[in-house]
Amino acid sequence: MCIRDSLYTVRVGLHDGDGDRLDVVDTVIGIRQFSFDPDQGFVLNGIPTKILGAANHQDFGGLGVAVPRELQRHRIQKLKDFGANGWRTAHNPPDPALLDAADQLGLLVWDENHRNGQDIEMETLILRDRNHPCVVIWSLCNEVLCNTNDTVTDAKRLKAIPKQLDPLGQRPVSANNNGLNGNDTVLDLQGFDYATSSYDSWHSRAPSIAAISSETSSAVSDRGEYDNNATAGHVSGYDTNAPAWGQTAEVAWKAIMDRSFMSGGFTWTGWDYKGEPTPYAYPDINSHFGILDIAGFEKDRAHWYRAWWIRSSPELHVLPHWNWTPDTCVAPACTIDEHNTMLIDVWAFSNADHVELLLPNGSSLGSQIMQNYSHTEWKAVPFSPGNLTAIATTAGKVVAVQTVTTTGPAASLRASVKDGVGTPLAATEREVALIQVEIVDAAGSVVPTASNRVSFAVSGPGSLIGTANGDPASLTPDKSATREGFHGRVLGVLLPTAGAGGVIEVVVTAEGLASSTIRIPVSLDCGELML
Repeated sequence: MCIRDSLYTVRVGLHDGDGDRLDVVDTVIGIRQFSFDPDQGFVLNGIPTKILGAANHQDFGGLGVAVPRELQRHRIQKLKDFGANGWRTAHNPPDPALLDAADQLGLLVWDENHRNGQDIEMETLILRDRNHPCVVIWSLCNEVLCNTNDTVTDAKRLKAIPKQLDPLGQRPVSANNNGLNGNDTVLDLQGFDYATSSYDSWHSRAPSIAAISSETSSAVSDRGEYDNNATAGHVSGYDTNAPAWGQTAEVAWKAIMDRSFMSGGFTWTGWDYKGEPTPYAYPDINSHFGILDIAGFEKDRAHWYRAWWIRSSPELHVLPHWNWTPDTCVAPACTIDEHNTMLIDVWAFSNADHVELLLPNGSSLGSQIMQNYSHTEWKAVPFSPGNLTAIATTAGKVVAVQTVTTTGPAASLRASVKDGVGTPLAATEREVALIQVEIVDAAGSVVPTASNRVSFAVSGPGSLIGTANGDPASLTPDKSATREGFHGRVLGVLLPTAGAGGVIEVVVTAEGLASSTIRIPVSLDCGELML
């Protein structure tokens, strides 16, 4: 489903009696029609459309919540890359720059008030955000933030505010709180908070009221990790772990996708964030919930979402990596048999009909049927160095091939601009450049087990304002110019010097490895910046 992002600018001018203009305001608007139907779910411009969303906090790796304006576009685009079309602002009114970017990129937004009973906050939210076409839901509150001395009365009063201040906006009022749902709900749109097994019974008790999964899944995983290790603070990348209140991505989203009355949902979360390190505590300092880690690198789970949220494009992803030694072989992902052979559990995420797995020696472990919203799995695959290859077929034709290769030892660093963020780069503090550093072997393959300490040196009209690696247990300060790699990757965030053009040069080094240099032109011409 393609959501168009056509926008228009309305200019309103104030003139005196002589016709001289005293003031002018430009407002960006969009035109769309939508509804939430109790049977069909969300209907956009006449077409039933699942909201494939993620809830997100405000922070970014290396920066905290002080996120430069242009980086909000990147945060949205990374979700769109695996098929997301929705964003829930958790749990407060978002940075306006996020809504500007959502307007431009065609994302659907659940716009959330912080706390039930706070009228002024709700009024401010509606007046500020009501002209954004991306906003399709007003939310009163989240979970315990909905609870007051008189929860329902306060919710009714708050609900009246958008009805008064946004009477033509079409937007329903919802909340992420199961206690506010039911046939006598004050809400226009029921927000189901997890509880996938209750969807059918809750729909039966209130069949005339539309519903959405306002928060779902809470699956936990870490990029490049394949065992659960509370001491190290890491969770396996297989989609097998979720807290008691949540479900894996597969379980949570099958319940939504299979029910036409469900308008869609919002995964907790799209991005990792500081705090809430479920299921562990120290040394973790940020979450494991994200589909992306806090630096914006994709976890394995992102490929499950891409497979089932972008059905029109073949997807195939094999996990885990293929760099195993007896020292790194840890159950349950890896075990060692009586012949000292390492046995690895191998998964594939795909939307093809079948997936076949070939060992490095060319022998096949057979083809498996890919069930909807699931994965294929081969237990106890014998490890030998080389190329592990998966072949995906649909209707008998090969649609995708992926090979996971045993790499050599780390040999050099490779610096590049990540996801195009920083090309072009204007001399304004609204923009940043993201520098991705990969630790590679002599053949240029990323070494998935590498953790070398990488140092950034910056010269020219800019500065390094943060680093990150996606490791929720990394205790290296955000502003440190030296950071350990996490499964072969590190991120640096550059801020150009306002008003100073030229070239920023970044040199990245690590002991024993060949260095890498990247140069980024900085233009004094701001072009079409988000104003």
